[in-house]
Amino acid sequence: MKRILLPLFVLLSNLALAQLNLDTLAIQDFESAPQSPIWMFTGPVTYNTGFSSASAAPPNSPIGIGGSTAWGTTSNSGGLVLDFSNVSIPSGYDSVRVHFNLAAMNLVGTTGGPDDLDYVLVAYSTDGGMTYTNRMRIRGSIANNSFWPYSATGVAKVYYLPITEAVFQPTTSGLQNALGYSNCEIVFPGTVTQVRMRLTGRSSSSTDTWLVDNLLITGENNCSNSAATISPTVCGSYLSPSGGATWTASGTYMDTIPNTNGCDSAITINLTVLPSSASTTSATACNNYLSPSGNYTWTSSGTYQDTIPNTQGCDSVITVNLTINGATGGSLTGVYCDSLLSPSGNYVWTMPGLFYDTIPNSVGCDSIILANIVILQSSSSSITVTDCDSYVAPSGTVLTTSGTYTDIIPNADGCDSVITIALTIVVPNVAVTQNNNTLTAAATGAQYQWVDCDNGFAIIPGATSQSFSPTMSGNYAAIVTQNGCADTSACTQVIIIGRDEAIAQPAITVYPNPAGQVLVLQVEEDLAQQQFSVFDAMGKMVLAGQVDGLKTTISVGKLAAGHYMLQVGDGPLGRISFVKQ
Repeated sequence: MKRILLPLFVLLSNLALAQLNLDTLAIQDFESAPQSPIWMFTGPVTYNTGFSSASAAPPNSPIGIGGSTAWGTTSNSGGLVLDFSNVSIPSGYDSVRVHFNLAAMNLVGTTGGPDDLDYVLVAYSTDGGMTYTNRMRIRGSIANNSFWPYSATGVAKVYYLPITEAVFQPTTSGLQNALGYSNCEIVFPGTVTQVRMRLTGRSSSSTDTWLVDNLLITGENNCSNSAATISPTVCGSYLSPSGGATWTASGTYMDTIPNTNGCDSAITINLTVLPSSASTTSATACNNYLSPSGNYTWTSSGTYQDTIPNTQGCDSVITVNLTINGATGGSLTGVYCDSLLSPSGNYVWTMPGLFYDTIPNSVGCDSIILANIVILQSSSSSITVTDCDSYVAPSGTVLTTSGTYTDIIPNADGCDSVITIALTIVVPNVAVTQNNNTLTAAATGAQYQWVDCDNGFAIIPGATSQSFSPTMSGNYAAIVTQNGCADTSACTQVIIIGRDEAIAQPAITVYPNPAGQVLVLQVEEDLAQQQFSVFDAMGKMVLAGQVDGLKTTISVGKLAAGHYMLQVGDGPLGRISFVKQ
């Protein structure tokens, strides 16, 4: 092997004298008379030599180092593969390096050169070629074609780990004196025993040429004395870094060990030796107890000893006065709907059967519960209902508005029966408008029956049209039937003037109208001691009493909301309608 001794002044640093020894373990310069020790290879080879032409890119550039011979690949889209033989690495090296020089050119024109599709892939094997790791890939420019000579300053360097591929690639096209990678290197640790290399060159066209020269593997040794200071804190005793002494007291000591380069490293040791400690504790546990160190499990009450680190990191001997309590048992039975949450809250049981659960007992230990339960199921159904004004759901809830509702009643098993109700509430439109002596119901497409409010809401024969024109003055209302539901409008007063009928004014008034809990009745003198009666919209008398002077307060709080007729005496002037809210 070749050995190179670098000048001492080159590696003088930090007042320490260093020496670098490089051994050439193998070399391949692709010359007809190659240098030794020769790094043999297999695979197809295209040799190039001399200098590029003035019309090449770059022009007049060495094809091999100094114009020597180099390996090249052109127009090889599948990739040209060279396998270099296995090199055994002697022991004793700090590191092992594989290095080669790379140029990218267009030997047939002034533009072009390798692009993003072209590459030189470098793989290594440290197991004699059984497995290879793709570690370094050098590509042409990301943007377009690129080229560079051996004098380009870019360096593609990786360490053999991690076993992932590293990509080196210029970012711009054209001549790449700065970004071109003419120096390529993989560094191995001195612990490797063998290295085998594989180079794959891929060129997409005749304008894209890769040139490789001087593939070299070297072993490297550095020797430089060094010094360091450490301040360890230990318990009881300390073994020196070299292993040659054991110190049991705090103090400052000196020791010497080899450094990473195999040279002397003088170590100053500021040593602190800490003492051990002891303590006593009492513990109560269920069934068994894990010792403070985690190294022991104790299953009965007693006094035990264990060792753990103290606050200073030294041994703390602990005496444990231990009490072991036991587990207990219990049972649970019952019938439940749908599911049961276990006593611990950790389980939800949805089927009948036998189950186990665990909760704390009175001493904080496990109480194991055997549950023997019956689970019954809830049910569900849906109904569609159309009703007038309101609907009483199966649970008794009164619903007055159309919509979809959920009602719950017990099923045959006593669990929830969830009923979905699609409800339609029909409320007839009972609005009435008056135009002179003609009354018109606002509802369309309905059935109509006009009634005489002054005659106990008696039906007026033949008055079944949407509009009604009475022949006599009075109070009238319409019974409107829509979608099978009927309701009565408020009474409307019609005063007809002409022929044999004079204008008659009522002799009574009521307020408030609509009324809430009470209705106040005011009458003229001749009606002050008469009887009064209240009729609902169907002509049924629902309230009666004696007029008490000119003003009488009538309690109507128990009447249902709706339209009513109040009659004082028996004449038409003693009639008046009102609304109960």
